[in-house]
Amino acid sequence: MDSKLKDEIMAVMADRQTGIDPAALSDEDLRTYISLMALKNERRGRKVEYAVETVRDRDNGGADESALNDVLSMYGEKGWQLKFCFTDEVGVESHSATVAGYTTGTNATINEIVLIFERFEEQ
Repeated sequence: MDSKLKDEIMAVMADRQTGIDPAALSDEDLRTYISLMALKNERRGRKVEYAVETVRDRDNGGADESALNDVLSMYGEKGWQLKFCFTDEVGVESHSATVAGYTTGTNATINEIVLIFERFEEQ
């Protein structure tokens, strides 16, 4: 890092009394600090919005990667970031049939992946 720039950053940090000893920070620590402060300032005063999308598992119980990819790509193109996701057990689907005194059936749990997206509202 340029020594003049480093001295300038350290002076600003000392003036603001951040509680951080700028002299004890490495160049990498200063870069990280600057990045975090820029991010904090970028978010200040901006409203955050959220969207929720669900993707059901395939009939065989596995995750539907194609549908997940489509949803993630669609939201990503619109500036959304995936904030959190979890699997939700929706319920149990059961079928039975009786023919001439013989009963057969299936019993399967239906799961869906719940995706929560976040983005800053346009200014």
